[in-house]
Amino acid sequence: MNLIKYSFNFFLVKLIKFIQFFKYRVLGHSYRKDSIEILKHILNFYSFNLKKRKRLVIKSKYSLGINIDRNYYLIDINKFTAYEGSYAYCGEAPLLKTAQEIYKNQSLRMEETSLFKFYKNFKPKNYGQLYNLEITNSLYSLSSLIDFKPWIDSFPKDIIKRKGLFGPEELNEIWHRILRIKNIFKNIERYGYLPTENDIVKGYLLISNNDYRFLITSGHHRIAVLKTLNSFDKSRFNYVPVKFENQRSSTKVVNIKNIEEWPSISNKACFRKDAIELFNKYFYP
Repeated sequence: MNLIKYSFNFFLVKLIKFIQFFKYRVLGHSYRKDSIEILKHILNFYSFNLKKRKRLVIKSKYSLGINIDRNYYLIDINKFTAYEGSYAYCGEAPLLKTAQEIYKNQSLRMEETSLFKFYKNFKPKNYGQLYNLEITNSLYSLSSLIDFKPWIDSFPKDIIKRKGLFGPEELNEIWHRILRIKNIFKNIERYGYLPTENDIVKGYLLISNNDYRFLITSGHHRIAVLKTLNSFDKSRFNYVPVKFENQRSSTKVVNIKNIEEWPSISNKACFRKDAIELFNKYFYP
């Protein structure tokens, strides 16, 4: 019976992927967390790729001051920061707290999670509200839907929209995140943590004086789960394999001492002090 169920689910996942390929790649529709995407995660589609997966061996630990001469490193579990800033794992920490809640209770309802409450209550309209910036910061009124990082971008682009870890949002968005967290726990318990060269936490380094963070561009839910497992067992996941991002950005390291070379600073699209305040929000809430 289990084999029949597995075969049916495997076929269903393949069908969903075909439908999504046709919908998004062929017809050019915008990606949505619709019912078919939710079903794909209910079926835990990632698990079908894990049975024959081999562990990626990475031995080089990153530490401040070393020469960056490769694309893969091990990063201290305490040195990760989210794409929208540190608040995903620090302070309010909706992603981390939800992972901890699910770890304690897999049957937790969506409405009972910190993530649901966070989405309901935190609905920033601008960068000032999103990052808790000073009112005098020139970036304060920038729409929270615009993706702008002074160390990467030359200027804010109004046409580039993003939806970050904040409300308002459809329930499917929240349910989608919760399903991903639950599945990561299940998959690690059954198969172990098995990143590959392509399926791995990605991002780049931010360096400020004698401290650093690895800014995640892909892998937020994985880090929330790994940080949770580490918090309950300090012998596990003290270091996490990562790869430097090569799609969203070719940057490997952003050092605050080189701020004059940042694109938005060199072309005077952003004041130095304002860029520094935003940069610091990736270290502390």
